[in-house]
Amino acid sequence: MAQKPQKIAVLGAGPGGVAAAASLALRGLDVSLYNRTAERVASLQRAGGVHLDGALGDGFVPLPLISTDPDEALRGRDAFVVTTPAYGQAFMVESLAPYLKPGALVLLCSGSAGALCAAKWLRNRSVDIERDVLLAETLTLPQSARFLDEQTVRIKIPARLRAAAFPAVNTPRLLEALDGLFNLVAAAHVLDTGLNNPNFIIHPAPMLLNYAEIERRDQALSIMNEGMTPAVLRCMDALDAEKRALIAAGCVKQVTVDDLYREIGSDPSVYREPGEPMGLKDRIWRRYVEEDVPYGTVMMASLGRLLGVATPVCDGVNTLLSAAEARDYWAEGRTVERLGIAGMDHARLMRYLETGKP
Repeated sequence: MAQKPQKIAVLGAGPGGVAAAASLALRGLDVSLYNRTAERVASLQRAGGVHLDGALGDGFVPLPLISTDPDEALRGRDAFVVTTPAYGQAFMVESLAPYLKPGALVLLCSGSAGALCAAKWLRNRSVDIERDVLLAETLTLPQSARFLDEQTVRIKIPARLRAAAFPAVNTPRLLEALDGLFNLVAAAHVLDTGLNNPNFIIHPAPMLLNYAEIERRDQALSIMNEGMTPAVLRCMDALDAEKRALIAAGCVKQVTVDDLYREIGSDPSVYREPGEPMGLKDRIWRRYVEEDVPYGTVMMASLGRLLGVATPVCDGVNTLLSAAEARDYWAEGRTVERLGIAGMDHARLMRYLETGKP
């Protein structure tokens, strides 16, 4: 029987991390909130917690331990929930590694197949991930959240949240350990959670095709509504088709981006129908490109080469956004080499995802 964590550290004090910490605290758990920079948490420290708005109700949730000191926030914890963007995962896993106890749980939200990278990082520290640590990831954050001000977060909880352990043989133990804490459903493996993140489809291609208009408007445009013209949606759907071909090659049931949105408690009308029902003006947010390209579409293209699946739309998005941003996302991205699966044939890859044995 899996042991349920009682002392949990949430790493990353963005809106998703603060929402996760508040949600766990409301369930009576001992929660610490760790962040790398002091500026992000200063206001929360002064308040001693966070004000909530939305799905978890309205009110104040005390968070007595909010810190930028890893020794203070991470020591003695039996579970670690990493809520940073994919580009922050390496720092956070390196930060928590010295504090791992036998049987500890490490959960990356959203994973972006980061559990495969985390396995490499932890093994380099002589951590036996098959025996000593329950390593896992989710498809997206446990709660969709936005800061209304420095001390208030608005929360929406996904209807279901795909999760998988690495190796996947440990996924039933993961779901048992977190039952009642997060609304999890078993994914096939961490390439299922990694590739099915809808942000990888919703953001890169539409952002690329709207750059000129965004820049004309001083970087303010509702990308989910104003930016989703019929031609942009066709390109987005072509990218989604490439992703579904990759998923099928990984022996996972295909699911469209529209159905993924429904699965996490949203609706494709957000981007399929014209207008601005959310009242948002999106900028070229760092995460829309600097996370969803190197850790999303570059990963998809690299997996395509490994599995023999053509990804021409993905390749074009990666190349053009690299040019537009004057960055080499191909070189920076989460490739099969960085995932530790380069050179594997299909049978070997599936065995590795299931058992953790190359």
